[in-house]
Amino acid sequence: MSIKKLDETLKQEKIGDILNAFPCTKYFFDKYKIDYCCGGQTDLEKALNEHNINNKDIFNELIETINKKEVETSPDEIIKSTDLSKKSNREVIDFIIDYYHEGLRENLPKLNEKLLKAMRAHIGKHKELLWKVHELLGKVIVLCESHLILEEEEIFKPMIDFDENKIKCGDQEFTRMTGAILESIKEHDIMKPTLQEIESVTNNYTPPQDIKCETINDIYDGLKCLQQHLRAHTQVENNILFPRYIKQ
Repeated sequence: MSIKKLDETLKQEKIGDILNAFPCTKYFFDKYKIDYCCGGQTDLEKALNEHNINNKDIFNELIETINKKEVETSPDEIIKSTDLSKKSNREVIDFIIDYYHEGLRENLPKLNEKLLKAMRAHIGKHKELLWKVHELLGKVIVLCESHLILEEEEIFKPMIDFDENKIKCGDQEFTRMTGAILESIKEHDIMKPTLQEIESVTNNYTPPQDIKCETINDIYDGLKCLQQHLRAHTQVENNILFPRYIKQ
């Protein structure tokens, strides 16, 4: 969609639509912990009220962010700031698979391996903490393994077939696809509390002061990146791709 006015009427726009139109706002929403993934269909005003930050200064900060178009310059952030709302369905699907799905398949095993190494090294002082992180990361890994297959086989392939006129709205394959989309959205919701608990358990990804260990630092950085990765992944699907095929 096109958002033309940067005034008070912006508060009536949905979080996901604002992010799609102005990718730089991701950093504003991250700063104030405003959910743009599962909460992407929420109006900005409602989101600000829920966080008790619906005031002129905060709103002006958002407008300033949009006007400056400030985005981080690391390759990872540049990719996540790509304006997928203007891409074709096939381009969005390819982006999700090539960047988000393959990124998870590559990085989750590495992160878990580092965590197992840290558990062995720091069992004496930080067993409870590291065992809890391992439990929560395990939940994420298990859900992601099946979730990625669900999307690639039951959602993305039928989407492509539909766009190529190989299936139609009334066909069984299309009905199964729409059901899988709703299932995927529910799984996004299921993932959210686990990610929030990881953030809480790790004290907002801050390693214990008495651990001077590069592996621990890498793990905490990896967990933070994982949360950002999954939030961006969900944002693209919930607020850009899925609404092109179903009404939410």
